[in-house]
Amino acid sequence: MARARGAIVPLAMLVFLVAFPTLVGFAGGGVTLAARILVLGLFGLGVDLLFGFTGLLSFGQAAFYGTGGFVAGYLLIHHIVPSTILALAIGMLVAAVAGLVVGSLALRQVGVYFAMLTLAFSQLFYFLDNSPLRELTGGENGLPGVPRAEVFGIHFSSLQETYAFIAIVYFIGFVVMRRIVASPFGHVLRAILDNPIRAAAAGHDVYRYKLVAFTIAAAYAGLAGGLLGLFQGYLPPDMFTIDQSGQIIVMEVIGGPGTLVGPLIGATVWIYLSQVLQNIGAIGSLWKLVLGLVFVLLITGFRRGIAGGVSTFLQQWQRREPAPVPSE
Repeated sequence: MARARGAIVPLAMLVFLVAFPTLVGFAGGGVTLAARILVLGLFGLGVDLLFGFTGLLSFGQAAFYGTGGFVAGYLLIHHIVPSTILALAIGMLVAAVAGLVVGSLALRQVGVYFAMLTLAFSQLFYFLDNSPLRELTGGENGLPGVPRAEVFGIHFSSLQETYAFIAIVYFIGFVVMRRIVASPFGHVLRAILDNPIRAAAAGHDVYRYKLVAFTIAAAYAGLAGGLLGLFQGYLPPDMFTIDQSGQIIVMEVIGGPGTLVGPLIGATVWIYLSQVLQNIGAIGSLWKLVLGLVFVLLITGFRRGIAGGVSTFLQQWQRREPAPVPSE
């Protein structure tokens, strides 16, 4: 029975991913918008592990997003590796190693000092992309010419096929992340989130657990970066920017930290509103202001994000006792 209940969420996610382009189409979007949302949703899964389950606010995740993307893209553009999966795996691995190195240094600090260190490392990666490594990364021009995905001889050439590939990778990433947070490792992360001192007193190496979570989040960011290149055929230099790190945190907060579906919800709201507001003539030039106001309203109306707010409402509704029957 428990196993059947545990399979409901992945099955529901699978159905949703199949129907997602159609749903977005009804709202005035399309396959391109749906694919972009899934890429950022995958990126956000790692951020959710950090912020929602461990309590670590990192402003440097764009560094790993760009690293994984540019490594995978470079390998495919120059035919260094023949396999799309292998290129994505290498980009993901390089991003994870970068996360391990950055995390081993940044996690020696706590609170705002940790956040500022991740911000500093993000700026460092942005500088490396635009100066010393510009011959490899293209600098401010980015890296064009990333080929479409090809797996076991199957070419994902059209937008619909590319979306299908991204959806498959996202689904696998979602299922794996669910297993991570439901494992004993995930339970320790929750304990660290609630009270790191108590978790350390219970014998857990808090620093090591945080470092593993930071590395996993970097790997997810790197994989998402690689998918962005396959989808767009181009890797933009703004993948490394502070703005990119800030936006993924905003999406996380809007959707709901610690829910796993929150990043996808937040990415949907943020990207859809960004595109829709820009196309409205009366407020097109003020779209960022309006989007900021919408963000404020969502945060004040849903203190745990949209997914967290809905979850809280359903839990409270289930706990409501039936009204007593009046006696005659």
